[in-house]
Amino acid sequence: MALSADNRLRRPTQFKNVLQQANRTGGRAADHLLSVAGIPNESSCSRIGLSVSKRVGGAVTRNRVKRRLRAIFRELAVSANRLEASQTGWDFVTSARPQAAEATYEELRGSADKLIKRVKARRNR
Repeated sequence: MALSADNRLRRPTQFKNVLQQANRTGGRAADHLLSVAGIPNESSCSRIGLSVSKRVGGAVTRNRVKRRLRAIFRELAVSANRLEASQTGWDFVTSARPQAAEATYEELRGSADKLIKRVKARRNR
């Protein structure tokens, strides 16, 4: 099951907007595997944009990291919709770091979950 077009950031201006607003408001968090920038959006669904540079590895490695991250965000979005009463959507831009190439699915999931919670907590202060 793929992320629908409604759940993805698709245009460079969307990525740029999220990154600029997150820089201004402190909506960023990072660890050795991922960097996440996030801002609340006006819709009820969350959207994600992925950035995996050539520093992560070759095309096969980058695509594997992207597939894992899409699956993780799909899983996190489903669980968040079940748990949260307020259906406020978020826009996230996630950048994979080179260590993400050797990370397992569970490590990436733990990192993404932790960083998303940290971004949301910083924005809700």
